[in-house]
Amino acid sequence: MESMTFRELTDRMMLLYTEREFAEALQLVQQHADRFPDQSARTTFWKMCLLSLSGRPAEVISVFQKGLDAGLWWAASQFGDPDLDAVRELPEFQQLMAVSQEKYAEARSLIPRDRILLLPDPPASGKYPLLIALHGRNGNKESDPEHWEVARQRGWLVLCPQSTQPLYPGAYCWDDPTLGLADLSFYYEQVLQEYQVDPQRVIIAGFSQGSGMALYAALKSNLPARGYIGIGTWWADASELVCERKDLRAYFVTGEKDHTLERAREIQDTLRKNNVQIAEEVHPDLGHAFPADFAASFDQAIKFILE
Repeated sequence: MESMTFRELTDRMMLLYTEREFAEALQLVQQHADRFPDQSARTTFWKMCLLSLSGRPAEVISVFQKGLDAGLWWAASQFGDPDLDAVRELPEFQQLMAVSQEKYAEARSLIPRDRILLLPDPPASGKYPLLIALHGRNGNKESDPEHWEVARQRGWLVLCPQSTQPLYPGAYCWDDPTLGLADLSFYYEQVLQEYQVDPQRVIIAGFSQGSGMALYAALKSNLPARGYIGIGTWWADASELVCERKDLRAYFVTGEKDHTLERAREIQDTLRKNNVQIAEEVHPDLGHAFPADFAASFDQAIKFILE
């Protein structure tokens, strides 16, 4: 256990959480959280939720206070988590939420736009095909580039933009689509100033909420995307995904064990009603994650979109 990665800790904790083994999940997080100081905002929030679920409100307040004292903060939307129902109305918790909101507002005003670019070998044509790949909710620019490396290997210039909508230190979301569109337009124009891009080979993609934001942007014609690739696609309101263009092709990678599968299918139905051509690749044993052989998925998606 000592050599576990943060992903392994997350998966193990979530398994215990799903099994309602809250005390064991809390013990696991307490044992390993200090090994991941860059994830302290997330692990502190886990502790608060698990303590609340375990009926230990005084300790929730203590952990919350220590987190704030250490410089942490969380967006107000985080405290709507049902796991905190037992403590949310406590005066002490309300006071700490107010402090957190002050810290959040200050931090948000200082957040710059940021990105990662994966640069392939220069194309013979001189113009790069461009893939714009968005992180999921609670993610950042570092979340998924390893998965999109296959695109770089296939000759695509890969832009992994970071949202400017923070949830807590190091974690961002696409909750406000208007702000998301502004960010994506900025990043796209920035890339155009730095590289020659083939406008006939621009694809936008994403994971989870990032895939929903990617689809929203493509449908709104804010970016000249020829196609869309969604992994574990999720968006809060599928009815917002109204098509303003008819030439988009959308490729979905879904898992039958994904808790967001029903929403992904709802989104697909909405696209069909708008006459958008779609294809779906289904993995029976996949949850809310990238498939192990994502290179094959990427190749199939590109074939469907471009051919």
